Order: sequence, then C-alpha cells, then structure tokens
Amino acid sequence: MITASVLMFIVRALKWLIFIDVILSWVMPDADKFPRSFTRQITDPLYAPIRAVLRPERMGGLDISPMLILVLVQIMEGMLRRVP
Repeated sequence: MITASVLMFIVRALKWLIFIDVILSWVMPDADKFPRSFTRQITDPLYAPIRAVLRPERMGGLDISPMLILVLVQIMEGMLRRVP
C-alpha cells in the first residue's frame, strides 16, 4: 500500500518536473532533444486534456495548461498534508 508520504514525494517530484519542463520550453524550443524529450513524455499526457479544451492557438499562442496542472497539483498536495 502506498503511504501518504510516498504520494507526497510523487506530487512534489511532478511539480518540479512541470517547472523544469516550462523552463526548458523557453530555452530549448526543439522538443525532440534530451532533456526536453524526457520531460515531455511525462507532462504532455497531463497537459493534453486541458489543451484539448483551451487550445493555445485560440489564446494567442499562450499555453496555460502547465499553470492549471500546477494548481491541481497544489490542491493534491494540500489534501495529502491533511492525511495522518
């Protein structure tokens, strides 16, 4: 059984991975090169449902899916803190 502390570690690691992916998207526009290809493999499936609804091309090229995922991760982290 997975404990709350293990889930908290996973949530925090995911949060850092999203931050790293966002920063890499600014400095490494080529998404097929390592390490960006690695971060995309993990984050793109998380972003996909949000991008399907809030298409970046409709929003002037602004992709807010990482921000929304970070909000959800923060909510999950807050819920996990309350678990004894």
